[in-house]
Amino acid sequence: MRPGSNNAVALEDFIQAVQSQLDTAQTRMTLKAQNDRLPLTFAIRDISMDLKAHVEMADGEVRIRPAGPADADPTVLHLVFTAITKPMIDENAVQLAVDDKNDTPLSALGDALDDEERRRLDGIGVRTVSKLEELNKRGLGSSVGRITRLPIDKLESVLARASRPMVSDIASDGPRDGADELRQRLRVKGRNMLRDGAPPSVSIGGRPVSVVQASDDEIVLAPDPDQMAGQMSLSHDPRSPTEVWFDQKRAGNGAAPHPSSGSEP
Repeated sequence: MRPGSNNAVALEDFIQAVQSQLDTAQTRMTLKAQNDRLPLTFAIRDISMDLKAHVEMADGEVRIRPAGPADADPTVLHLVFTAITKPMIDENAVQLAVDDKNDTPLSALGDALDDEERRRLDGIGVRTVSKLEELNKRGLGSSVGRITRLPIDKLESVLARASRPMVSDIASDGPRDGADELRQRLRVKGRNMLRDGAPPSVSIGGRPVSVVQASDDEIVLAPDPDQMAGQMSLSHDPRSPTEVWFDQKRAGNGAAPHPSSGSEP
């Protein structure tokens, strides 16, 4: 944001940017003190600034545009940043779970969120799917939408897409011939096979298939004899089904499924 620029930014985005740079400065000073083994060093406690800017309202939010040297009657914003301790943050902030290394980062969702939308979520500490899902389960989805200026239906669509089943392998289990075909099983491996403890709805060739066993990384299906090949659809949410083509009719066929576009995040 340069003086004289016509581009205004949201006030909270400006404050967030300043906070981020102050955090970086504090971290650098800490590393310098630790590496140089200094007996005495310095830290940022308070910083104040007077910002001359033009204040605008757009879409219900306050936006600021820096005033140039020749601008008349700019608004002066007096901002003071002060240090707070972690107990103070814990006392007043929503508690979120620590990132799980196996969790899906929001950046892995492809075009479900653009860079600006991910940046807004990152600004409130939401970088993974589980963090977003946790807030939604606690009834804070509308608050997240309001703070980040993301529509609620967009957040729900992102969650539905991120938590749908992901298939990595389909294999047959049991005899393939004669009357024993009734005992045929399909083992579908992957992740997100359970949601709130329940397996997905599964169909092959447009007909439902019973789930006889389920865990988060595998489900076991009991297909009809003519359902050992074709298009399999798995869904926790009808808005975001996972679809894969497979063929387990031929003995010894252990090839992995070929996912259609609906099976990728």
